[in-house]
Amino acid sequence: MGAPAPVESPTFQRPGSDVLENAANGQQPIFIFFPGEKDDPNTYFGGADYKALEGKAQFVTVPYNSDREPSPATEESLVPTCKLLSDNPSRDYGIKMYPAFIIADSYGNSILLLSGKKPAAKDLESAFEKVGAKMEDNSKKLQKRLDTAKKSWEAKDSTKAMNEIRGNFKDGLVGYDAQNETIRVYHEVIEASRAQVESLKADGSAEAMKSLKAMKNTFKGTELEKSINEALKGSK
Repeated sequence: MGAPAPVESPTFQRPGSDVLENAANGQQPIFIFFPGEKDDPNTYFGGADYKALEGKAQFVTVPYNSDREPSPATEESLVPTCKLLSDNPSRDYGIKMYPAFIIADSYGNSILLLSGKKPAAKDLESAFEKVGAKMEDNSKKLQKRLDTAKKSWEAKDSTKAMNEIRGNFKDGLVGYDAQNETIRVYHEVIEASRAQVESLKADGSAEAMKSLKAMKNTFKGTELEKSINEALKGSK
């Protein structure tokens, strides 16, 4: 008797920039599989019905990791980074059990999280088809906040601008044009405000210290917070 025919399944890849590039070029969603210790993606998703989905998404497998130690990079800035390319996607996608499955957009942003039960091929196909509409919705929301942030910054209202910027950053979305522009505006606000901190620090007056305290609230959790704290400490 000959060897049994190999089980057909989608080709699962390890996370990498090539996956994101291929997804973007094909305007495809990304299916991310966090397997159990004994789950082989090539047999777990075996079958012609799963294999037929290969051209409709990028398929990625990420070994489950229970470590939840925060990444130092995420503590230094509010700016979101790609979870798929992080040092621990299990942590950053909020995976609490395995097997788990994420349907992400072409930038690696989570659109739908499934845990436990393996999704049927027809359900995956249906979910893949909804990703485009969700991306459009995300883009519109990001653009709306960005427009308000820009207007606020043009009016030199850094507090309101930062509130809108934080709103765009809170869900951790990456890749969208509106988010990339939000990041640019964020850095512009930070650098301009850094110069303001130095000016107020040099002034040293009670009024200047009052302004610094107000800035501390606005820039809490940003890379500017440390500079503000040092300026306030130096005034004592």
